[in-house]
Amino acid sequence: MFNAVSTSTMLEIVQTVGKFESFFLSLFFPSVITFDDEYIHFDKVSEDVVMAPFVSPVVAGKVHKERGGELKTFKPAYLKPKHAIKPGQLLKRRPGEAFLGSMSPAQRKMAALTDNLVRQDKAITYREEWMAAQAVLTGKVLVKGEDYPDQEVDFGRSAGNNIALSGAAKWDTVDPATYDPTDDITNWAENATGSVGLIVMGKGAWTKFSSFKSVKEKLDTLRGSSSQMETATKDLGMVTSFKGYFGDVEIWVYTGQYTDPETNEKEYYMPANKILMGNAAYSGVRAYGAIHDVKANDEGVVAASRWPKTWAQDDPSVEYVMTQSAPLMITPDPDAFVSVTVF
Repeated sequence: MFNAVSTSTMLEIVQTVGKFESFFLSLFFPSVITFDDEYIHFDKVSEDVVMAPFVSPVVAGKVHKERGGELKTFKPAYLKPKHAIKPGQLLKRRPGEAFLGSMSPAQRKMAALTDNLVRQDKAITYREEWMAAQAVLTGKVLVKGEDYPDQEVDFGRSAGNNIALSGAAKWDTVDPATYDPTDDITNWAENATGSVGLIVMGKGAWTKFSSFKSVKEKLDTLRGSSSQMETATKDLGMVTSFKGYFGDVEIWVYTGQYTDPETNEKEYYMPANKILMGNAAYSGVRAYGAIHDVKANDEGVVAASRWPKTWAQDDPSVEYVMTQSAPLMITPDPDAFVSVTVF
């Protein structure tokens, strides 16, 4: 008789073994919201506030207009990485197991289940990190996939917050001995709705930036990074690097990669020729649409960020493991970031 592992046990396995976290998700998307229908609803609210005017205390005050709000909805694409556990796998020694085999088939099955659950959680997180990168770098997320029509979620970033240098202004064209990026960075930062406390660079942008004589003279490498950044990057030492302070702004380099499922090629989340200006206090949202699964719904579960399940097929005999999710990374204030293509 097939004994399915409970969903709560599978979720606990992923939590115990260790969830994978990525740079943009950890840093800019701390909040999680789950919805109990297939659509994600979010408001884009303008934060512009007019300074209060001086008036006489005996003159009636004027009623201020309510902030404009635009309700947006989006039906996210569904993610459901799936693996098969075949009986033959349970009869063979696993990698790392003692030479003559020290595990029972039941133990090998649980080990295979654990491996698959962790792989699936990582696969979903890689996609979430990709969405997070698109949201902060472009102010948009393009969602496309098999049997899913291409849809672009536009968060409404101002044109002035996506900058592309051209001609003699590009960092691979300027003279590194005389060019000083200080004024440019100061001017770009003024486009952000909040203060800019950090700059994230692709590896090529950092190579150009660090080659400037003025940067070598001004970059403070003696101060440590902020505690907030240390927390966000504590498990990302292989793909993130703190380079120092340029004025009062932290400089970070991010070289995390993913494998594009369409081309099977490695790509950088942070393009090599870009820099991103923002603040570590930004509060983006990881939003999730409802889980479309009869078993989950029968158990009263609709709103969840992940829903793993396992089931058996008799002929041919095989057990399947699958994790489901319907994510969208949301930037409530897309103008908090300034993205610059420097060459």
